[in-house]
Amino acid sequence: LQAETARLAGMVDDLLLLARADERGLAPRWEDVDLDEVVDAERARLGDVPGPRIDVDTVPVRVRGDRAQLARVVRNLVDNAVRHAASAVRLTLRTEGHDAVVEVADDGPGVPPADRERIFDRFVRLDESRARAAGGAGLGLAIVREVLTAHGGTIEVAGPGALFRVRLPLLRP
Repeated sequence: LQAETARLAGMVDDLLLLARADERGLAPRWEDVDLDEVVDAERARLGDVPGPRIDVDTVPVRVRGDRAQLARVVRNLVDNAVRHAASAVRLTLRTEGHDAVVEVADDGPGVPPADRERIFDRFVRLDESRARAAGGAGLGLAIVREVLTAHGGTIEVAGPGALFRVRLPLLRP
């Protein structure tokens, strides 16, 4: 019962976040964020969890944004990657021009090119099974896009496997 209550509470939180975004947009609490610390926190969270191997390659990167919201972006992407990976998930963080680039990749089946935009719509799930154990409610990637839009960022999907590439403006001195 506790697990089901937690799952439903998480879904309600997700729905409320999206409803607020529709009503008045997300209101990030702007601060300097060490994005490498956000990625490292995800590595630590998954450290002892059975599942695919997690490889992380980061450099120090600072952006301006809402730390909790950006952490949610990384967590949603990592949770999806872990769920769909055959054996490995790779997180990378680097700079490219004026952008911070976070990549979350897995060696699973990937996202078909025809669905690479649709997966960011609410309630979209591509998995064959509709069982709760197989995936979420189809809100995680919609939240990712909303948060990134509020931060002036973008996300794209590529393959092989699934590769989610996030771009955020670097903190300018």
